[in-house]
Formats: sequence, structure tokens, C-alpha cells
Amino acid sequence: MARRGEEAGRVGRTTRVAALRAAVATAVVAGLALAAALSGCATVEGQVGPRFVTPPLIRFSSVLWPVPLQLVGAQPGTRLRITASLTSARGTWTSGATYDVGGDGTIDFARDRPQLAPFVQPDSAGLFWSLRGPSLGPADLAQQWMRDTSPVTLTAADGNRVVARRTFRLQGLAATSRADTVYTHDLAPENVGSQPPPHETHEDEPVGTFWSAASIERPTGPAVLMFDDPSPGASSAFTAPVLSQFGASVFVIPISSSDGVHVSTVIDSGTVSAVLDWLDHRTGVDPRHIFVYGTGAAEQLAVWAATTFPRRLHGLFGGGGASSLLCLAGSSASPVFAGSVGLPCEREPGPVTAPPSLQEVAGPVVLSCGRDDVVFPRACGDLRALARTRTPRAGDELLIQARAAHAVTVPPGLPIALPIGGDASGADAQSTQGARIAFWDAVGQQLLRAVLS
Repeated sequence: MARRGEEAGRVGRTTRVAALRAAVATAVVAGLALAAALSGCATVEGQVGPRFVTPPLIRFSSVLWPVPLQLVGAQPGTRLRITASLTSARGTWTSGATYDVGGDGTIDFARDRPQLAPFVQPDSAGLFWSLRGPSLGPADLAQQWMRDTSPVTLTAADGNRVVARRTFRLQGLAATSRADTVYTHDLAPENVGSQPPPHETHEDEPVGTFWSAASIERPTGPAVLMFDDPSPGASSAFTAPVLSQFGASVFVIPISSSDGVHVSTVIDSGTVSAVLDWLDHRTGVDPRHIFVYGTGAAEQLAVWAATTFPRRLHGLFGGGGASSLLCLAGSSASPVFAGSVGLPCEREPGPVTAPPSLQEVAGPVVLSCGRDDVVFPRACGDLRALARTRTPRAGDELLIQARAAHAVTVPPGLPIALPIGGDASGADAQSTQGARIAFWDAVGQQLLRAVLS
């Protein structure tokens, strides 16, 4: 399995990343994908004086890959403080960095190194993802960053004198998305592949939610079976809209976890099989390209599903979790039952001697971890062992990022679950953000290939 990150080596990486981002950009233009994609206004033609500029037609969203951003027309040799601020009904978020203006009067945020900043390497999105503000609960967090439009204002100041200002309106990717609840009645064999009759709510139980990516332009595409990761920024409220932007419909099975490592939800294999039947017959879903996704505490369930249903699931996306089933926290009860029988599980994570084999998974496997994960310190060891169970295939990625924290699968650009100032483990925010970009680049590449296949 291919590796990237500190331990992966750097040969050919620049070429691969450039090619991938070109593919993503092409897909965006074609209306197929990603919000690498962005919204905001272009610079007014003929404007003079110091000003923030981006390429024409660039659109900004809350999920933000680094894009070209410059301050032009400034006094050469001056030192400017660039601040970012966002105020909403939920509070105020701020960030800032100091830059020296070059001899051509330009600050290129993608190339120039910041000073007195929460990030140390050049990053054109750094002032956005480094925003810090009030702590929000899960519902408000999702509303703020995935449904609302957030006006982030960049201000350039020379001492007390403001020399340039521009507001970027970051659109939440879930603002126009809709998730439909799927009930046990919908999964009944007589209703699969047909229009189900009205729900009898006293007999029904919700199984999950379905995000459809089908459209007139793209009537059929891949699907992702997601075991939800309940951790901040990594849950389906944040990740399903991104997958949908890539052109994949998403079926989310809810999961709960008290510690980010074990799950506290029991899954029945028959239910998962019924969900796959439902997806197979769903208009708009290509049954040849159904992937399974699970991160954090839910990764173990995604690995279990990939190895249990290898003929029905095309590929696997996972990160930051255990590769083998862990018993429910504080017990010997299994998180997965086949009928009335619980599957073997480990009471506590330990050295992986016999991880599940991914050899039968036909499509790509993308795995990610942060080497400085304090929530589940064994994450990278587990993923290495899991990767060794498989002959490398096209599209496989093992992404191990030095100095990255646990939350490596939060969509990039979101100022959520990032280490502040480098935590005790040595993790830092910019490395974690880099790990997020690498993971979502790899996931996006495989979904776009499935869309175009």
C-alpha cells in the first residue's frame, strides 16, 4: 500500500498532488465535485491601491482547500498585520499573522512565511482555518460551519492604519443539501426497489439518513456507506456534504462513542446487508461503486464491513481508529452481532497481531492517521498492520502525518478540533490541517474516478 506523510518519502509526491488537484478542479468546472470549490467576490476591475486578490471565478466555502490569495499594491518593505475576523449570532472568531511586504508590493500568502501567527509555513488558507472563537455544541457547530454563510473579513493594517480590507463569504456546503431518514419499513424486502407505502411510525424505527447526490446532470454515481464518527467536525453533518459534492450519495448509520475509541452502539450485520440491498436498488446509485467509510471510533465498523461484504463494497476509507472490533467500553459485549451472536472483540486496544485481511477488497483503500494522536495513540500502528494484509492496488493510500493530532479526517479549512499552539504530544494545527488535505484529496480522487467511470 502506498504511503504518504513523513514516512512515505517524497519521490513523485509533488507531481501526484498537482495532478490530483488539477483533476479536482476539472471536476468542479464540470459540475461534478468538490467544494475545493469555493464563494465570494472577485476583485473589482480597475481597482487601485492595496487590495486582496484571488483568481477570477474562485468561489469560497467553509470547507477550504488552499487557493491563490495575495495582497497587492502595498508599500514595499513595510510590515503589515493581517487579521481575520468573523462575527455571528454565536460569537466572534479571530486570527492574525504578520507579513513583510516584498519589493513588488505583494504578499503572496501561498509563498510568504508568516510571523507571529498560529501557523509557521506559508498557507493561503491559514487565516481561515486558524480562526479561534467560542466553543459550540454539536448542533451549533454544524449550523455555523456547514449551513450558514460565514462572512470572514481580512484586514491589512500598518500600525493603526488600515490599508486594505475584504470580506469572503464562506458558504456552508450543507446549506442546500437534504438528508432523508430511512426506516426499517423502507428496508423490508417487499419495498426494496419499489416506492414504499406510507410509514406506519408505530412499527418503524429509523435506521439512518440518506444524502442523495443524483441530479439531472449526473443521474447515477457512486455511494458511500458511512458509519458515523460522532466527534466534532468529523461527523456526517460535516463529511456527508463533502462526499456529496464529490458526486457520491451517502447512507449514514449513526454511531455513538464515549471516548472516541470504543463505540457504544450495537450494529446488526443483517441490517447492514439490508442497507446494501436498498442501495443496490436505489435509483441514482451505481452498485458497482459503493464504498464504506468510518473514522475514529467507527473505523473498526468500516473495516469489519469491508471484510464481511467484499463483493458488495468496492473500497474503504478510514482513519484515526482501531482496525479490529473493540468491545463496548467497560464490557465484553461486541459492537457487531450476526443474528443473536456477538462477534469476537477485544476488550481494550493492544498490539495487533492478526488484523482483519483487506486482501479481498477489490477497490481502493485509503487509510489515514496522525502520529501524535493522543485519543488513540495506536492508530498508526493499527493502520500499518492493516495495510500489510493486502497486496497494494491502484488508489491505495496509507497516510501517516508527523505532528498531526487525532482529528485528521475533519474536512480541510474548518477551524475545528485543531491543536492550539502545539499540544503536549507535539501535534500542531498546520500539520493536522495538512493531514486533512491529504486524506480528502485521496478520497476525492477515488470518488471522482468512480463518477467518471
